Amino acid sequence: MEVKILSVNDTIGLVHFKGLLSLDECAELIAIGSMSDAKPSMVVNGASEAAYETSGRCSTVVAPSADAHPIIPEIRRRIELFSGVAQEHQEPLQILHYTHGGRYDIHYDSFSDESPQLKNGGNRVLTVLLYLNDVEYGGWTQFPHLMANIVPNAGFGILFRNTDAQNRQLGESLHAGLPVTDGEKWIASIWIRENPYIMPSADRADQVVRRKL
Repeated sequence: MEVKILSVNDTIGLVHFKGLLSLDECAELIAIGSMSDAKPSMVVNGASEAAYETSGRCSTVVAPSADAHPIIPEIRRRIELFSGVAQEHQEPLQILHYTHGGRYDIHYDSFSDESPQLKNGGNRVLTVLLYLNDVEYGGWTQFPHLMANIVPNAGFGILFRNTDAQNRQLGESLHAGLPVTDGEKWIASIWIRENPYIMPSADRADQVVRRKL
């Protein structure tokens, strides 16, 4: 498929594009997300690795198996070509669903210098968001430092840097998923690490603390 670049912001390398996914593939990913066992999206505490629910992040998430769904390794391959970073650096693809009022308040995707998460492949240097449907209203991805709002449309996406040249948190990468006011929003996301990604062990995953704020 041919990917078309719509705009670029050099401050964080924000690339707005379309064509990485077809509309049929967007629908397939939504179907996978609908049929899977979705869980509330969590926020990870960078200092302790505890994951918890918060009113500032209202969505559900699934991380479907790449072995069970051939479309997922194909998307990972395309992201490798588009980003120029090997697949081994990618975290598992996630499919997220936001219903009315769903949002993700202002946040960074990267980790602070002392975060235990850095042991799993270094920092998150890049984020790729793929929009899977047209949202009737709301659900924009907002970058307040750039004064930019990205409207979610099926088959479109964005890629942006989270870290500076030293792979430290890039202040201008601060962003939010604004509330969905009409309709619903489906997206697929992949974070790309500075080094090959190391999946947390089952023992460590069992130790994750989940709590509501």
